[in-house]
Amino acid sequence: METAEILTSLLLVVCLLATLAERINIPQPIIFLLGGTSLAFVPILQSFEIEPQAILAVFLPPLLMEAAFFTSLRDFKNNIRSILQLAVGLVLVTAATVAFAFVHMLPGASWAAGFVLGAIVSPPDAIAAAAIIRKLRVPRRIVTIIEGESLINDASGLILYKFAVAAVMTGQFSLLEASGHFVWMIVCGTAVGLAFAKLFIVLYPRIRELSVEILMTFVVPYVAYLSAEACQGSGVLAVVAAGLYTGWYGPTIFTSRFRIPGEAVWKMVVFVLNGLVFVLIGLKIPTLLTHLSVYSTKELLGYSAIICATAVFVRFAYIFVVVYGTRLWLPSLYAQAPRPSWQNVFVVGFIGMRGVVSLATALALRVSISWGVDFPYHDLIVFLALSLIIFTLVVQGLALPWLLRKLTLSFDPRVLQEDWNARMSAAQQALAKVEEIEKSGNFQGTALARIKGHYQARLESLGDGPNTPLVNADIPVATIHPVVQEENRLWQDVLAIEREVVVGLRRAYTISDDVMHDILRELDLMANRFL
Repeated sequence: METAEILTSLLLVVCLLATLAERINIPQPIIFLLGGTSLAFVPILQSFEIEPQAILAVFLPPLLMEAAFFTSLRDFKNNIRSILQLAVGLVLVTAATVAFAFVHMLPGASWAAGFVLGAIVSPPDAIAAAAIIRKLRVPRRIVTIIEGESLINDASGLILYKFAVAAVMTGQFSLLEASGHFVWMIVCGTAVGLAFAKLFIVLYPRIRELSVEILMTFVVPYVAYLSAEACQGSGVLAVVAAGLYTGWYGPTIFTSRFRIPGEAVWKMVVFVLNGLVFVLIGLKIPTLLTHLSVYSTKELLGYSAIICATAVFVRFAYIFVVVYGTRLWLPSLYAQAPRPSWQNVFVVGFIGMRGVVSLATALALRVSISWGVDFPYHDLIVFLALSLIIFTLVVQGLALPWLLRKLTLSFDPRVLQEDWNARMSAAQQALAKVEEIEKSGNFQGTALARIKGHYQARLESLGDGPNTPLVNADIPVATIHPVVQEENRLWQDVLAIEREVVVGLRRAYTISDDVMHDILRELDLMANRFL
């Protein structure tokens, strides 16, 4: 079977698995992973190969760009200390602890080989975490910390991985050289990402073709990633910097003409890439098992249990020590910071899913150091990395919704207030502008009356405070104010009638298809406001 036919088949599988995930209410990455594992037993698919570097270069840039674009820069900056403690400190501690466990469970194993495994499994994945927690009711601060950690720790994990592999290959390690290269990768990657993002922001207003505008948003992350990697910088940080910068300045230059189709295209691309990458992870699992015949099943299960337990335990221990221990040792540093509840801290510790970065780095590991010399414990390292990916995605991912229902999490009430303030301020200013135009007498009264009535009704529906929210990321749809719910249902009903009438006129050959599509687009835009 040709590569194109295999990819087409995998796309169909992604569609079927996504539908299944929606029906049984299980996070899509978990279903994709399990489905890919099942497909690996299909003989034709067993020969399908994709270069590990291609996984990083093809899948990672747009997925990271999308996650960074929607990350709140304000919340990111406000939580930068917590994010860096996890993205840098926890990566180093996890790598060292996993290396310690690896060396002591396999007598004769080198610390360099142990650090290779530690670097592979140390960074939780932004893509996996975001895909699982986005549909769950999680406090905004937890989401910010998890996504911020996952965006940055990919870079620190990949940097550590490169140095660990180099130590195994050469048998040498220079702390001074490694530190210098570490700084260069951070500075270079960030600078390259910001440079391309700024160039895009400058050029965007000069682009007048919608298709080119959307395409350019995909070009930016790929160019930033590849350019940073070519300069020996961090491609991950380049994409993250570009995404944060574009996410901050984009809303001021992106038009509604661009945003609606652009968002639709991005959602589709992210869905396809997410589905394919987790299916590819599953495809690799059974194939890898065939290379581990030198180990008994009992040994493999034991090694996997040790590494999984070590990685999970060290995350919990590190987070609780950092959150509560540093408050005891450095009280002045946290004088203004509220003390988080143990439930919120526990959830941050529990959400540590590994994914595409761990997979790509594991598969990119060379089989041999030089001619005739195998990379020590190569197959076992890859197997243990995949074991942790499966454990964190499947076991922790499936348990997370149950855990969130059992724990009483602390939500920040300021989010509701901010939402209400923004909606109220926008509607008040818009109404003031309408009244100003009305006084000038330079506009048709009927149109002004309709617009003025819309904003007056808008202000009335907002009520006198955030107890009557229209919508909020931390509040499930079921808690939208009952009056607004009833209005939304009525809008959907009357718009459906309009849609049926227009389609019926087309069927009767009373209007052309062009007229029908123009009107349906207007109705669809209207309907999307009340979903």
